[in-house]
Amino acid sequence: MIETEILRTVEACLRRDPRAEKALFERFAPRVFALARRYAPDETAAQDFLQECFICVFDNLKKYDARRGEVGAWIYRISVNTCLQLLRKTKQQPLLDFGDLPATSDEIEPDDLVQIPENLILEGIRQLPPGYRQVFNLAVFEDWPHRDIAAALGISESASRSQLTRAKQFLKSFIHKTLPSYAPQRLV
Repeated sequence: MIETEILRTVEACLRRDPRAEKALFERFAPRVFALARRYAPDETAAQDFLQECFICVFDNLKKYDARRGEVGAWIYRISVNTCLQLLRKTKQQPLLDFGDLPATSDEIEPDDLVQIPENLILEGIRQLPPGYRQVFNLAVFEDWPHRDIAAALGISESASRSQLTRAKQFLKSFIHKTLPSYAPQRLV
C-alpha cells in the first residue's frame, strides 16, 4: 500500500508537481543523508551530497521502472553512485598507507559496534582517508563484493581487500584512542 502511494508520488513528480517532489524528498532524504554523511568528509559536504543525489534522482526519475524494484532501493542506488561520482570529481580517492598502525588480526565485529555511540562510529568513518572510506562504505554498508568495488573505484580486488582491512584497523585504533576503556565483548 505504501509503495502504491509512493508510485503515485513518482508519477506526480514526472509531471513536475512541486508538492510531489517535496514529498518524495522528505520521504527518502533521511536515508540518503545518512548515506551521504558516511561518504562525505564533513557535514557541509554531506548536505551538498544530499542535494546532488536528489538532483540526480529527479533528473533520472523517468528511467525508473517499478517492475525492477522498489523506488527506495532505486533512489538509494542512484545516491550511492552519485556520492562516488562526486568523490571522483574532487579526486578524494588517494590510497594512503598507515604504516604506523599496529598490526593486528583482530577486527571489529558487528556485535562490538553496539556498545559504541553512533556519532563516534560516524566520526571514525569520516576520519578514514577517502579511498579507505569508500571501500569501507561499499563493503560494509552496501555489501558489495570486492570485485564490484574494484570495478567501481578503478582499483584491483586485492587493493580493495587491503583498504578494507586497513580501514577496519584504523577504526579500531580510532575507537580505542577515543574510548580507552572500550573493550569489545566477544562470544566464545
